[in-house]
Amino acid sequence: MRRLPRSFDVVIDNLSHVAAAYSDGVAARVQHEIWRRLSNIFKTEDWEVSESPSGVKISSRASDAIAYPRAELVEAALVAAARRPVTIKTQQIVPSLSAHFGETEKIAPLVELDPGQYRMDMCAAALAYDALNVGEMRFAEQAVVGGERYDRPLYHECLARLLDPDGAVVLPGTYIAALERLGLMRVFDWHVVREIFRQLEYRHDVVMGCNVSALSAVDDIWWTSAFAQLRRRPDIAKRLVIEITETAILPSVTDAMAFISAVQGVGARVAIDDFGVGHCCPNFACEANADIVKIDGSHVRNRLSNEGQLKLRNLVSLVGEFAPIVVVEGIESADDLHAAKAAGAKYFQGYYFQAPTFPDRLVNRSQTIGWEKVR
Repeated sequence: MRRLPRSFDVVIDNLSHVAAAYSDGVAARVQHEIWRRLSNIFKTEDWEVSESPSGVKISSRASDAIAYPRAELVEAALVAAARRPVTIKTQQIVPSLSAHFGETEKIAPLVELDPGQYRMDMCAAALAYDALNVGEMRFAEQAVVGGERYDRPLYHECLARLLDPDGAVVLPGTYIAALERLGLMRVFDWHVVREIFRQLEYRHDVVMGCNVSALSAVDDIWWTSAFAQLRRRPDIAKRLVIEITETAILPSVTDAMAFISAVQGVGARVAIDDFGVGHCCPNFACEANADIVKIDGSHVRNRLSNEGQLKLRNLVSLVGEFAPIVVVEGIESADDLHAAKAAGAKYFQGYYFQAPTFPDRLVNRSQTIGWEKVR
């Protein structure tokens, strides 16, 4: 990554949305709290931290030799400042933060913002972030299989499950859609990737895939430590598959292409999930050079008509032109498997082979790996 300038802006991307859904006063208090948190992080005399129109400005006052901030430090500051909701009386507001180094800020427009829906989504987001901070993240695993007997998984897709302090599972349906609508997936995905690192460190015989929102598929400061760690640990990288989910629109096709190249550049693989129903267009999937493309299971369920079976066959054929591995999801019966095989697929995933289950071997949070820490 290029050397960072002496000063940069931490932008609160959802500040105007918070003002519209709550009030200008609430937005101002959120901004002040982010300033306070960042001031505590950059609390030496080498830094000046001040509020700016859209967030916080951070400037170095150090000598030339140490005047430039390290990308790892900026990433760690963003995570530390954004991972806890801001509590204002009975309200909990989750901030969305990004770092800007002189480029034009991209503030999300206030298009058809429904204040009631926004506040409901924010409650769900705060619940998820609280679980991230005081609970635990575990993974329900489901194998992607191929071959003649389907007994050697290509990899295991790991589906993140948050546990509250009492050990109860917080169902993803209660918060994932809200996080995506609010643009708050970055911290969540940051945690997902690090928990996968933890599992791969201790489970040497498995290949794991983890879901990352399309909103996080950007080669930016948030990925600094992850890419650095994977470069240092090629044994981990070669057993990692990053699945880009398509339930949200890619912020930038150009940025997504750069992200895919960066993931592959450190030795990991990339899968495009939910192809055929998500926001991914065939042109992007073709140009992305992903290692794996997964066809959504709805196309298997729609196979009963001649048109549905033909569409499934065409999809498998199309994807096979630009992806080395094509996976058909949603295999729930022998008939589903037969239809997918008849369409030309060679890799499959679904309840017919295995329901998502927690593995016997788990790595607890107490088992901390030195190389996975952000320094």
